Amino acid sequence: MKLARYAWFALGLPWLSVYAQQGTLKVGGILLPQNTWLLNQSDSDAGPELDYKTTFGFAGGLTTTYNFTDNIGIGLDVLFSREGQRYEGREDEATLKAQTLLNYLKVPLLFRFNSDPNSSVQLSFFIGPQANFLLAYRDKLEVTGGGGSFIGEAKGTTVSYTLSFAGYSETEEEKLSAGAYRSFVFGGVFGLGAGFKLTDEVLLSINFRADYTFGDVENKEAKIIHDNDEHEYWENEAPKYVGSNPPKKRPATAALTGGLMVGVTYSLPLR
Repeated sequence: MKLARYAWFALGLPWLSVYAQQGTLKVGGILLPQNTWLLNQSDSDAGPELDYKTTFGFAGGLTTTYNFTDNIGIGLDVLFSREGQRYEGREDEATLKAQTLLNYLKVPLLFRFNSDPNSSVQLSFFIGPQANFLLAYRDKLEVTGGGGSFIGEAKGTTVSYTLSFAGYSETEEEKLSAGAYRSFVFGGVFGLGAGFKLTDEVLLSINFRADYTFGDVENKEAKIIHDNDEHEYWENEAPKYVGSNPPKKRPATAALTGGLMVGVTYSLPLR
């Protein structure tokens, strides 16, 4: 009986406590300031008439992880991501400013690894596929020069043009057969960083996170409906160029984001 009491006392000592993650569900929130890119070979080769400009966005949402062992788990996140690309260009006397804004709902399924859960600082790594659902988009272009300006904007299934010159202004709006960007695109995500144990249940994590889309984020099937005629939005209208010589066949565009993700999770033992 005395031995049992001593064993109970020893197991209750703080310096002998061991925290296990096996069979544990982690839930929490994450915030991600990010650098974003839309990578297209024609845009990259355009020269001074269309230059990439550094573009920032943000993402945030909920994160969950179930740990099968102390070091290995599987996670599912639900994130809102605001991203896109800014451009500037010049041709002769004309200057261009353009911006694409994309709002996505991102759902990555992640394989997660972490080092010793009893350490105050834990290394972490995650990788997995990601579903990207487009919530909204906007393509905006402004060209100025020669005393006038041209503004083009596409969002949803409409595209509008405003021409201003010498005090005269005219706006025209046309319909799109579909949105200029695809409503769904598949991608991949990975991250690497560290977790800092605030308590046995609460973990602060800081990770570099990057994701990349496979396939084309642009909807090359989108057409501008003009009266009873239709023509290609991407191949004929040159929506991001000052000049009138767009590529005959526009290549695929991939979305890339990267940033420092900060998260806080709480562990719920399920055993």
